[in-house]
Amino acid sequence: MGRRALAGVLVAAACGGASQSNVRALGGMLSVAPATLDFGDVALGREQTRRITVRNTGLVSMTVAHLDQFQDPAFEVTGLPATLGPGAFLDVSVRYRPPQLGAYERMLRIATDSPASNGADVDLRGNAVRGLATLSGDSFDFGPVVVNETATQDLLVTNNDGHAETGIAIAPSQDPAVFSVAPGGEQAIPADQSMIVRLQFRPDRLASFSSTISVTPCPTCSPRQINLTGKGVDKLLVVQPETLDFGELKLAAESTQSFTVTNISKAPVSIDALTLTGSSNLTATLGGATPPRTLGPGETVSGTARFLAQQLGVQQAQASFQASDGGPGILAMTGTGIGAVLQARPKSLFVGATAIGTTRSGVVTVTNVGVDPRQVAPLALTGVWIDRNDGTWSVQGGAMMVGEPGAKVDLPVSFTPRVPGMSQATLVIESNDGMHPHVEVPLSAIGRDLLPCSLQVSPGTPVDFGAQRPFVPIVEGFELINKTADDCIVGDPAIVSGAPAFRWPGGVAPSGRTLPPGGRMSVRVEFMAEQAQTFSGAVRFYVSNRSAPSMTVDLVGSGGVSCFFVTPPTVDFGPTILGCGIPDQYAYAVNQCSFPVTVTRVDTTGAPFSASASLPVRIQPNTNLPIAISYRPPATGDDVGAVQAWTDMRAEPFQSGITGGAQTAATIVDQWDQSTPKVDMLIVIDNSGSMKEEQQALAQSLDRLWNRIERANADYHIAVTTTGMHPFTSGLNHCPGGAEGGEAGRFFPVNNERPRLLTPQTPNVRDVLFANTNVGICNYDERFLDPVLAALSDPLISSTKAPGTPWPNDGNAGFLRDDARLALLAVSDADDANDIINPPPVSEYVRRLVQVKRGALDLISFAGIVPLTHCEPQAEGIGTRYIELAKELNGHLEDICDLRNFGAMLESSLGGLLMPLSSFPLSARPRDPQAIAVTVDGASVTNWTYDPAANRIVFPASAVPPPGSHITARYEPGCL
Repeated sequence: MGRRALAGVLVAAACGGASQSNVRALGGMLSVAPATLDFGDVALGREQTRRITVRNTGLVSMTVAHLDQFQDPAFEVTGLPATLGPGAFLDVSVRYRPPQLGAYERMLRIATDSPASNGADVDLRGNAVRGLATLSGDSFDFGPVVVNETATQDLLVTNNDGHAETGIAIAPSQDPAVFSVAPGGEQAIPADQSMIVRLQFRPDRLASFSSTISVTPCPTCSPRQINLTGKGVDKLLVVQPETLDFGELKLAAESTQSFTVTNISKAPVSIDALTLTGSSNLTATLGGATPPRTLGPGETVSGTARFLAQQLGVQQAQASFQASDGGPGILAMTGTGIGAVLQARPKSLFVGATAIGTTRSGVVTVTNVGVDPRQVAPLALTGVWIDRNDGTWSVQGGAMMVGEPGAKVDLPVSFTPRVPGMSQATLVIESNDGMHPHVEVPLSAIGRDLLPCSLQVSPGTPVDFGAQRPFVPIVEGFELINKTADDCIVGDPAIVSGAPAFRWPGGVAPSGRTLPPGGRMSVRVEFMAEQAQTFSGAVRFYVSNRSAPSMTVDLVGSGGVSCFFVTPPTVDFGPTILGCGIPDQYAYAVNQCSFPVTVTRVDTTGAPFSASASLPVRIQPNTNLPIAISYRPPATGDDVGAVQAWTDMRAEPFQSGITGGAQTAATIVDQWDQSTPKVDMLIVIDNSGSMKEEQQALAQSLDRLWNRIERANADYHIAVTTTGMHPFTSGLNHCPGGAEGGEAGRFFPVNNERPRLLTPQTPNVRDVLFANTNVGICNYDERFLDPVLAALSDPLISSTKAPGTPWPNDGNAGFLRDDARLALLAVSDADDANDIINPPPVSEYVRRLVQVKRGALDLISFAGIVPLTHCEPQAEGIGTRYIELAKELNGHLEDICDLRNFGAMLESSLGGLLMPLSSFPLSARPRDPQAIAVTVDGASVTNWTYDPAANRIVFPASAVPPPGSHITARYEPGCL
């Protein structure tokens, strides 16, 4: 059939209905199923395709087509026209793509070229819906997530707009390395179904993150922005507040503060454990159940921190809340224990042997070793009495005020025996010490029934030290010989008048003893004249004589300038052993006059000593005469005397002191009691013009300095001097203190406008120390070792008045103690002797410092805040001499270039300067140093060494006996 004929058939068929004949005519017969094609809901922008089956049920082939007029934007028919043979069928596709919202219906008219078929109509229906998917959220906050861990949240997308399949599109995030999304791209969602879009957050650093993803919720929709946020953290347990400061709390008092622990994440987190480190005075607990316990997202639990002040000074601790995920939550706690702390020394008092009918006294010294920055809690004694008293003991009882930290009172305890034998009692001291309000000091003494003691003083009284050069100390003394046919008890000697010209050598007072009949003891006294005049003094001590229970020995000496003298000022034989050969020592008669001097006679005082020289002899100017001195002790004991040279210059002799001591070859047991740190600290501050910033940093950090000193509970002497050896007045700046920046080793301030030698008893000692560090900036001559040696050597160290200066009290007498550690602290922005060409080697200064401490190198500590790196112009080069000095003295250095950490550096530097004594002197030379047996509190120890140069046992820093320890050394003495 031609095209025109087919068209005519189609048109004719269009006039018929959709009915179907059941009569099989000769020709093609059209069958269409289904007659109605309902697409239902279809989302705009989406399409659906259905099929209709067109079948030829006739006996002849036919062509099937739809009307050419069927042009519709919603429906599209594909597969026609087509020719169907008898019995053949064809699936015809009908696609529905709605152009707009709403219901839509159209008739599809299908025609054939068969005369036996009238064609068929198919009713096409559809309903256009938007197909808008619902999103479960527009923003997702992952909250805090541990770095490099992954958190997941789900975006739920639901197709519930009509009953049509819809399509969405998901774009990746702007920061795919941190935020990821899956699945991505275009996704179809069936009608009334949902899908899960997985969002993940993986922070790679500690920071806050934000990003977006685009989701197009329907085929015709615009993209929607989904905001993603999260934070990279190192922990999920947050403690608030992070730090608790309890401030100052009196000892034995308690204070509490609250804190919270919060799970800041979006998931449960378990508190697995609570650990505490630091001071046991600070603790923390959680309310309710103890760990382990789980906190839900955002859940908070409360806790209580407690400070029970049981120790002095700043206490610090840290509570760590271990978490199942992330780092621990941390609570830092701090508090300061303050208040009065009573220290009674000695821990037990043995008054000693006492004759019946006499009274012998000892002293218990009570010191406030507490901490009280604001001076609100002085030590007060509320009661002092003797317990278990047999009637022989007495003490001044009752309440009394001791005072602020550093203050002390002496409690004289007297023993008056009535019968022979041991007597014991207890001194009870009650106070406002919160930790130890009740302190007991055991007392003991021995009553003896003795004949009245009669002592001979040799060489006589008064003890004459002769005429000495000013500022040259000499050690002489006297010997006491028991002339009684019974034991004689001699108490502890005390200098009752004549100080400071007369004083104990090394600042250590001698002890009393019991002398058998004929027994002897010597009392050594140091004398130094600071000016040309006559000095007098007296030593007093107990003796076992009820008629005269004390004895006084007068002292006399004078000062005078002379070009002729005997040197050394004291000839010391040291400890010797009876039966061993003792080599002679020498004194020298020195003539520095412009004329000859004739020595006519030499002799000695003190029976064990003798002198010899070829006399008479004429000593020419600038020459000397050696005088051999022999020491032949007849028995054990200390000996003291003098060598005298008589001349034609004057009637009185020139003289030097002689000292010696002898022990038997029997086993010796030396004993010592370790004290709290006993420190002589000299601070040397650079006062050059470049030190402005460094001195400001020092001033801002002085609280750290003082807190460290205060916590050490040290028996300290502290003095400050400068790096200047000469005054400097030509600059724009002038230094305070009276020396114009040229202290030359004298303690600052030389004009004594404030105390210069500071001790725990110095009023307002903290403020005075702070003021004394303000040395000014005016000089250029930056030295450390020269002023240190000048400060610690004669004449300054022995004098209250420096020679040749206008100031009346600018000497350093009283600073240095033989039984104390010497601590040196340098603060300078330049090397030692920075402007000196070829200064003496550091080793030579160290040798002289060791002489200052009588050979005990271990009792010298050094620390310096000095230039260790190049940081010009802040500092001048590198402190190479300081580095060498630190190696020689095993010292500690900090870099002054790091001004921001000055306080920490200052506190760190003081650590090694405030140690207790680390070495102890032996009273004789050991025969075999390897055989020395040392104990600490009765336990044998081996972590010590023997220093033969100083004749001391030395403990390393890691094994220094703590305060209160009792140390003994047992050994066999040997000959020199």
